[in-house]
Amino acid sequence: MKFIENLLVNPSGLGKKTAKSAKKKLKLLKAVYELDNASVNDLMKSLTLSFPTLNNLMVELVSNNYLTQHDRGESLGGRKPNLYQLTDGLFKVLTIEINRKSIRFSVVDNNSIILFAAQEFPFELSTDIKELPSFLQLTKKYIKEQKINLDQISGISISMPGLVDRSTGENFTYFYEPGFILEKHIEHEFNKPTKIINDAKVATLAEQFYGKLKKKNNALVIRLDWGISLGIVANGEIYLGKDGFSGEMGHISFINEGELCYCGKRGCLETLVSGTALVNKAKQDIENGTPTLIVSRYNNTELTPEHIIQAAMDGDQYAIQLISELGGKLGRAISLLMQLFNPETIVLSGSFARSSMLMITPIQQQIQTYSMSKIATGCSLQVSNLCENGQAFALARHFINTYFEDRIEKN
Repeated sequence: MKFIENLLVNPSGLGKKTAKSAKKKLKLLKAVYELDNASVNDLMKSLTLSFPTLNNLMVELVSNNYLTQHDRGESLGGRKPNLYQLTDGLFKVLTIEINRKSIRFSVVDNNSIILFAAQEFPFELSTDIKELPSFLQLTKKYIKEQKINLDQISGISISMPGLVDRSTGENFTYFYEPGFILEKHIEHEFNKPTKIINDAKVATLAEQFYGKLKKKNNALVIRLDWGISLGIVANGEIYLGKDGFSGEMGHISFINEGELCYCGKRGCLETLVSGTALVNKAKQDIENGTPTLIVSRYNNTELTPEHIIQAAMDGDQYAIQLISELGGKLGRAISLLMQLFNPETIVLSGSFARSSMLMITPIQQQIQTYSMSKIATGCSLQVSNLCENGQAFALARHFINTYFEDRIEKN
């Protein structure tokens, strides 16, 4: 990190040649990180640098232990090419996954190595900024319990639901107050560069690099947990929209005069298709005497989507029916998205992924009913198979990518 920090700007007294070389080194490090397992030929194509120039830069970065030769790539004939990646631990990122009902912390390096054990804490995410100290307290608790030296941490990368401004890091849904910029506040609190990204966007990034969307150019990721949100890949890039607010699938008005949503509008898709909707329906039915295993296993006031999913996986007929009905409503929404975006792949992500076998059939039935056959048959419906750290890996990648972009622009 110290070496990279020294390349940020042209120090006073140094000439243009030094600044130009520094910028090339930053671009090279960024290219190696993006390509991973990068050969010299790959980097020459990516950076449009001559071999002598690139080789000199590579030699310097390897000798300073910021690049590592770790393997040899495939060859079409002759000697196999050397492959390079950033050295382990060059970046160490504190990742924080803020969900509606929990927070998960971990520390991840640039090569997706977990440096400190991940921990998850119960947490009720609030729109009210008065609840922010509770979040900060939990963060400090994790740092203290894991004995993390913040001086060794490169920065903080956070995912959370809500309308997150792509340029400022302001969340207009949670911990919101007019004029308050959440990203800057956390940055000041911990004295670390901080990046905040919407949870659906980081789930999409995770699928692109570690999951079902490798080499996919046009795709959708539907993240279904307590809420529902959408990530969009267009021409190989995650589409953010003007302010970063793309993919607010849960707040599309789906039915007239429907249930009041927390966003203030009625009939939002999230009031019908989400973990919140599932729990609310189950609670109401249980209070009305519906027989189900859920009653004997869980307290009705503390019911979660995971409880219903587990009951369904254990064969509870009522829970199976609930999830199947949710799948049918989701399928109708997916059919509309297919008509709009014409994706090659749609990935179902989030806590409902493990109950996908109960949802796939009703989803496909709705797609066949409401989507044009040419569009539907050209799209593959997949279920995420990311490991439990997939989101953390993507958060670290988001931080490092934006770190390089910011520094190269400033240099």
